Amino acid sequence: MPMKALSFFFIFSLFLLKGVLASYPSRFPDSIGTMLSQAKDLKIEIEILLKAADRLKASDPDQAFAYAKLADSLAGSTPYHALQLKAMIQIGNLETAKTQFVAGMSMAMKARDLATILDDKKALGETWLIMGQIRIFQGIYSESYESYFNALRLFEEFNDKEGIIKSLNGIGNICYYQKNFSKAFIYYSKALNLARELHDTIQVGNVLNNIGIVLLERGEIAGAIDNYNQAIVINTRFDQKVRLGTNYLNLGIAYMKINRFDDFVKNNNKAIDIYTVTGSNYNRAICYLNFCDFYKMLKQTDHQVQYAMLAYSEGLKFNMRDVIFQSAEILHEYYLKSGQIDSAYKFSNIQHNEKDSIDSEKSSARLTLLEQEYSYEKAKKEEKMQQQKKDYIAIILIILAISGLITTSLFWSRQVVKTKNILLEKQRLADEIEYKNKELTVNVMSLIKKNEMSIDISNRLIQLEQRATDPVMKQEILRLVNSMQRNSSTDIWEEFETRFRQVHNSFYDKLLSRFPDLSPSELKLCALLRLNLTTKEICELSGQRPASLDVARYRLRKKLGLANSQVNLVTFLSQV
Repeated sequence: MPMKALSFFFIFSLFLLKGVLASYPSRFPDSIGTMLSQAKDLKIEIEILLKAADRLKASDPDQAFAYAKLADSLAGSTPYHALQLKAMIQIGNLETAKTQFVAGMSMAMKARDLATILDDKKALGETWLIMGQIRIFQGIYSESYESYFNALRLFEEFNDKEGIIKSLNGIGNICYYQKNFSKAFIYYSKALNLARELHDTIQVGNVLNNIGIVLLERGEIAGAIDNYNQAIVINTRFDQKVRLGTNYLNLGIAYMKINRFDDFVKNNNKAIDIYTVTGSNYNRAICYLNFCDFYKMLKQTDHQVQYAMLAYSEGLKFNMRDVIFQSAEILHEYYLKSGQIDSAYKFSNIQHNEKDSIDSEKSSARLTLLEQEYSYEKAKKEEKMQQQKKDYIAIILIILAISGLITTSLFWSRQVVKTKNILLEKQRLADEIEYKNKELTVNVMSLIKKNEMSIDISNRLIQLEQRATDPVMKQEILRLVNSMQRNSSTDIWEEFETRFRQVHNSFYDKLLSRFPDLSPSELKLCALLRLNLTTKEICELSGQRPASLDVARYRLRKKLGLANSQVNLVTFLSQV
């Protein structure tokens, strides 16, 4: 797949995004900020944000939405497409819950395409659930059925029971909105049984509330109250605040139907408190309208108008047309009965305008979605064409890169061979020098032996001279000894120098270039030391006594600048 082939281009984004995450501890609650600051890499940080969003979606939807949006932003610039898909699904669900249907549908379609590319059937089913829910709210029930059944088939294909529960519950919701309560009860019951089988307590609480609504419509109020109370226990335990608010709202309505007015007021106020904390403005406005119905029953007109004004104010503030319509209807009726014609006329106009707007919105909902889908599909086609161009360019770049790699590889191969040959030549020369050094050392040993023999012969001749009585004989022997010693010393040293220069031809030149004051005898001593000969060997070869040699060595160190140094003389000369 081309996208996989090109994924390595996103690696650089990891380093850029790390700077964005550096300030996490100050931007998020302590627990989340600490976990993000301790995360080892960007993938873990995105996972932390997704888990936080999932945990808060029922208790703090706004914060959950912020986490999901940040996770989507970070994952969108990385190869972590599966994490981005999870973020997109969370955003779609949260936008739908906030009645942001156009944004929710857009995100759901994007997530659907990405799930198809990744072949993630579970995620694909989740996108159908979002689209099914949006179409319920828009009143497009036929397409809502289609979406939920698409999801159901996918979840059944790989036995995802949690997804099956959500699909059945969604189908039950469509039946409820179409007032087919018997069908709704059947689907809700299937969902409830499966949730209990799965031990999915949160879903059990959700479906119990929905069954309670059906029972309330069928007049089975006691059963509805029992279901709501069970759901309240579950949602309190799992901190499902928004659902808990819905439970209290529905429970209050049930109590109002059987004239348990104190219980109605208590539960409706609990719902208002929860919706205020969670920012569920629409649901809070519905609670105000419930109070309107309640005070109308009690014929307490002033209180009814008070809550109608609260609902009307909420409707205007958050552009909730159905709330504006219902509250305007109540206020119109009140002002008409009280003879306040101007106010009655005002709210009559508002009522009719909102009704027209609601009808217009409902009639244009299908068109809006169709236009949105058309625009999205058109954009996808253009994006596909652009992607194909990018893929072709990428293929060309890859071919060029491979060609470059081959060329570079050949060049380096030649360089390696060349370097190897140079190293081999250096090794050969080093081996040759080592061999010549050994050969030179053997020759020096031979010269030493030769010198020893010459000295021995000279000593015997001297002994013979001492025993001779003929003065002429004595004089001739001494002349012979002197000549022999002189010639022997000259011959030995000439032979030594000849062989030494063959091995170390530049030794004398380098030494004299640095120390031009060295005498010939000192140069000879340097050569002997360069061969690492012992004091005894040098004495035998040069004819010096050990004491004289020590003095010569000391003088030599001074000339070489080593008099006050711990540097070994032989080591120093071997580096010249």
